[in-house]
Formats: sequence, structure tokens, C-alpha cells
Amino acid sequence: MRRNATFVLLALLTVAGVVTAGVAAAGTGGGIASAPAPAQTASPADQAPNATTIDVSASGSASVDPDQAIVSVAVTAGADSADDARAAVARNASALREALADAGVADDDIETTTYRVHERTVHNADGTTTTNGYEAVHAFEITIQEPDRAGDVLDAAVAGGANRVDGVRFTLSDATRADLRNEAIHAAMADARAQADAAADAAGLSVTGLKTVSVGGGYDPIAYQTAASGGASADRTVIDDAPVSVSVSVQTTYTAA
Repeated sequence: MRRNATFVLLALLTVAGVVTAGVAAAGTGGGIASAPAPAQTASPADQAPNATTIDVSASGSASVDPDQAIVSVAVTAGADSADDARAAVARNASALREALADAGVADDDIETTTYRVHERTVHNADGTTTTNGYEAVHAFEITIQEPDRAGDVLDAAVAGGANRVDGVRFTLSDATRADLRNEAIHAAMADARAQADAAADAAGLSVTGLKTVSVGGGYDPIAYQTAASGGASADRTVIDDAPVSVSVSVQTTYTAA
């Protein structure tokens, strides 16, 4: 009986040694168990979920003299048949293009905006309608890279066969519009920050950062002007332009403390 008790005691000691070795290996990174992960710290946003924010709406604009003018004209022709009306307006349109080329307008700067051939009808007193021939219309937009030549190009178009003038407008090239939009955005953001600083100061706080910002679609008004006779010749059309403005709006959220 004494020998059996000794054997059991030795077995228990052996098992205890194995368990102790395993724990030691885990503590030294021996591969039996990984070290515990470091404690996670909360981000500033988690620590201050109720941080003060200031929402601001602002706008900015920039203006510059136009670097393009667009003249809208059309040639129209009437005839007893649709084909005769079409042929007549085709001749007039060809003459118009030749006159514009002589005035220094590139063919790529002439764009068709409307073309149609339709039946003309007369509404009678008794409620009936009758046909009064056909009309063909070919309308164009002429882009002028030198805005001060808008009047001369308009005169050339009319002399070349345009029998309808739909208007003249001054605008900006794509590159100029993009530059002006950037200026307007900078102005809007400066306005937004000034408002945020004022609001924070009134509340005894200081702006600490910009949280969100969105920019509005932008508004590109075009300066429309009317033609007036004058210049070196009384028969010459002179059209005065005006600065073109680009405006944008921004929605911003600032943080303050």
C-alpha cells in the first residue's frame, strides 16, 4: 500500500509539472498561446460625441470681361411646296456660310441649332384651317472668339442672307469659366470661415477645424446686350458687352471648442 501511494504522488507531480511548463511557455511567447492584445483607446470623436459644430451657408462670386460672343441668326424661306422651301433655305444658308467665312469666322464656330420644314396653315373665322404653302427654317449659333467683333459678324450674317436675328449674348470659354469658378469657390470658403469664426467667438469658443463641405452647382449668368447702330459708320452695328459673373454656394460644418 505504501508503494502504491508513492506512485500516485509521483504521477500527480508529473502532471503538475506539465501544466506549469505550458503556462511558462505562454508567458514567454513559446507558441502555445498568443500574448493578450493591447487595450484599445477611444478616438477623439468617441471621447467627445457631443462636440460643438457650427453649420454655415455661404456664397462667393467672381467676374471678368467676356472672352466669347454668340450670335444667333436664322435663314427662312417660304414656297408652295416643301421641297421648294427646302431648296430656297439651303441656298440662303450656303450664302450665309460664305459671308461668315469672308468675315473671318471659322466653320467650326458655326453650329446648326434648328432645322425644320413645316406646312403653314391659316385659321379661318369658321374654325377651319387651310394650307398656305410651306416654310423652311435653318437657325445657327455663331461663336465669336473676339467679343468686340460681334456687331461686325452680325452685319455680315444679315448681308449674307440671314433674315432673322434671335439675339447676341456674351459668355466665357470653358477654360475661363473654370478659372472663374475656382475664384468664386475661394471667395465662398473665405466667407464661410469668417462666419464660423464670428459665431464661435460669440459663443466663447474657437474654430478648431473643418468637418464637412459641399459646393453648390454654380451659376453662370450670361450678359445679354442689345445691338445699337453707331461706330465708324452709321450702318455698322456696335454691341456693348458687360462683365460676366460666376457664383457658387457652399455648405460647411466646422468644429469648435
